[in-house]
Amino acid sequence: MVQLDKHDSDVIILLTPNRSLTWAEAKWIIAFMVAVVMIIAIAWTFIGAWVILPFAGIEVGLFAVLMYKVTRFTYSKQIVTFTTQDITIEMGIDRLQSTDSFPRFGTDIYYSETERDWRTPRITLQNGNKRVQIGQFLNADDMVILRNELEGLGFPVCREHWWKKRK
Repeated sequence: MVQLDKHDSDVIILLTPNRSLTWAEAKWIIAFMVAVVMIIAIAWTFIGAWVILPFAGIEVGLFAVLMYKVTRFTYSKQIVTFTTQDITIEMGIDRLQSTDSFPRFGTDIYYSETERDWRTPRITLQNGNKRVQIGQFLNADDMVILRNELEGLGFPVCREHWWKKRK
């Protein structure tokens, strides 16, 4: 999701991934999966196939860990602030984890896409040898929205495939 906020001469862009599953919903899915797998594993144990229990536990544990990691990633965000002098990128999940800053002048914005659109486009800020990718968790439609917002704010966006029809 791309949200734009203007304050006088400053522009703040908030980037967040699409969140189709909340943490509460993920916990319900994990609980349902644990219940189904354990009912089946315990039934097999009563029949005499007790060796299934450790594998069922590993399966449920791995499923819970992966659901947690995926759901936590959907709470990540980037705040890109454009002031008259600087461009600041703040990134983190639940809290600020890293900050990068560029001078506004001399910083280029690159929009790179593949030949046949096999992967999501990338938007990169670059100044000299320093480069930072923004919105890496956005889907393709949100990347196009972000590119259009940046162009609408007057920032020239360099495209690798300039000959391709714009979306």
